[in-house]
Amino acid sequence: MKKTSRNKPAGKAKRIPAPAAARSAGAFAPRAAADFGTALEHHKAGRVAEAEAGYRAVLGLIPNHPHANNNLAMILRARHEHEEAIVCYRHAADQAPNDPHVHSNFGCLLMDLGRWEEAQARLRRAIELKPDYTEAHFNLGNVLRSLGDEDGALASYTEALRLNPDMAPALCNMGDVFKSRAELTKALNCFVTAQRNAPQMAEPYNNLGETLKEQGRIAEAVTVFQKGLAIHQAHAIMHSNLLLALNYTAEAPLEMIYRVHRHWAERHAEPHLPTGGHPNDRDPGRKLRIGYVSPDFCAHSVSFFAEPAIREHDRTAFEVFCYPCSRRSDVVTARLQAMADHWIPIVGMSDEAAAARIKADRIDILVDLAGHTAENRLTLFARKPAPVQVTWLGYPNTTGMQAIDYRLTDGVADPVGAHDHLSAETLVRLPHGFHCYLPPVDVGAQPRPPVLENGFVTFGSFNNTSKVTPDVVRVWAEILKRVPSSRLLLKSRQMGDDETRKRYVALFAAHGIAEDRLTLLARIPAADGHLRAYDRIDVGLDPFPYNGTTTTCEALWMGVPVLTLAGRGHVARVGASLLTNCGLGELIATDEADYIARALALAGDPRRLVDLRSGMRNRLEAAPLTDYKGFTLAMERAFREMWRVWTNRPN
Repeated sequence: MKKTSRNKPAGKAKRIPAPAAARSAGAFAPRAAADFGTALEHHKAGRVAEAEAGYRAVLGLIPNHPHANNNLAMILRARHEHEEAIVCYRHAADQAPNDPHVHSNFGCLLMDLGRWEEAQARLRRAIELKPDYTEAHFNLGNVLRSLGDEDGALASYTEALRLNPDMAPALCNMGDVFKSRAELTKALNCFVTAQRNAPQMAEPYNNLGETLKEQGRIAEAVTVFQKGLAIHQAHAIMHSNLLLALNYTAEAPLEMIYRVHRHWAERHAEPHLPTGGHPNDRDPGRKLRIGYVSPDFCAHSVSFFAEPAIREHDRTAFEVFCYPCSRRSDVVTARLQAMADHWIPIVGMSDEAAAARIKADRIDILVDLAGHTAENRLTLFARKPAPVQVTWLGYPNTTGMQAIDYRLTDGVADPVGAHDHLSAETLVRLPHGFHCYLPPVDVGAQPRPPVLENGFVTFGSFNNTSKVTPDVVRVWAEILKRVPSSRLLLKSRQMGDDETRKRYVALFAAHGIAEDRLTLLARIPAADGHLRAYDRIDVGLDPFPYNGTTTTCEALWMGVPVLTLAGRGHVARVGASLLTNCGLGELIATDEADYIARALALAGDPRRLVDLRSGMRNRLEAAPLTDYKGFTLAMERAFREMWRVWTNRPN
């Protein structure tokens, strides 16, 4: 399944001032002042254990010492010991109500806990006390962004940069706001400037690579990620983003892509593999506890496919736990929460703490729904908190990890014997596809293709521009040239950026396609409006090698036949899997020439377009793709067999 990576915004680890100066220590008892001064020197030198012992010694003498409380709270926050940190900050704020650093630091802790309104109040108080407090403006921008106030966030980042024009974290986070708004050129400028100002920072490389990828500039993105990783070898997120970018390339051998995934696991996951076993009851027939881990339990593509399974699980045989690892929340979140037997957020929890919670919940089978995409928790899975671990849906390739035992797929996406050696996980092929699709809203399909009114065929794709590579443009342009009156409609969030649109116009122009034959649309926010846009397309064109998934299902649901090219690896065969399981094998091409030929045949046969469109909704409603109970039963049988295999292993 396609999923654009969204890294954690650069600089999210809020900048906190150095430990408060001992300027008021002389007002306290001499021994406390001496202990505080010694602890402060330890803190500045990075000797955290000695600093903590010193601050606690001061607080043993004077429990309300504001600066000892403040500085101890900073240490506790870094260890995620939030409850004691809050107590310390409250003491500090009560005793030093006019110290802007205390309020700012307290605000940072409240941000960690998702207590955004309280954090905002603390940070605004810090700015009131010290209007030129650069870090407080920066942190306020982070709070406002989390509250959905992007304009306010940009204003705060702008003020931070006015005070410190070289502040790379503010540039990165400002760029990330622009990126979320599809103002990609502005985002690129921010990241390039941040990279120049702070070449030692990882985030500018990461965010720059992601933005280039979103513009369809895959080779440039890969180069940026590689340069960043040469400097920041421990940066697991950037390394994951490199893996994701490689899926868009037609040139990289599958074996090489597999080795890079294994390298990620060797570097970031396998050092955390535990040596002990699991105490779970080995009864092969008992009720199993299934845990799903995802950052996308919301109005997101992953939920369109995960929700039916979560809803349809046989509760006499399976108990369902959901572990959301993102703060994003909407009506879909509420619906999923009501479906799950247990809803346990792990947002902000360390991998160790989250693993401990999952072990305490006695999860038997833990399912990853993200792979190497945004906000994933693969390093949590690396700690093997459940005896059986599975990856499904979110990522079109192996995780590369030994700790994940199985990957759910099917015999079309991964033909038997063809790809098994390219997966660190054992491939488990579900009998009728590894997807079940739930449309986001109830929208009726238009029974007549638009060619009947327009007098010309409209091809279209609503995939992200990262999938519309120069090779894809070349093939689509050839189709347009061979169907002289045809048009091409492309819609994606990234088309909201002027420079990105101009780039694609130029790419098609280089192949002889004039701009007046292209319609480039930006994102349509409302789900029904988005789906209604499919009414304008006669034939959907699936990109390659990275096929669409949600876009293909949406198009079919709205009556649009989608032409795909079955390629060499899983990522290039998802379209074939979907179409096969909908009985539409005639829309699966074997190579570029066949892809073009099938497109021409469809464009030249309006009667076939009418037949396909008028019968498509009924076809999908009868297909395995929307057989939610049947799909979930097949998945449960696979889970039960995985469990049987584990119970037969020696302790």
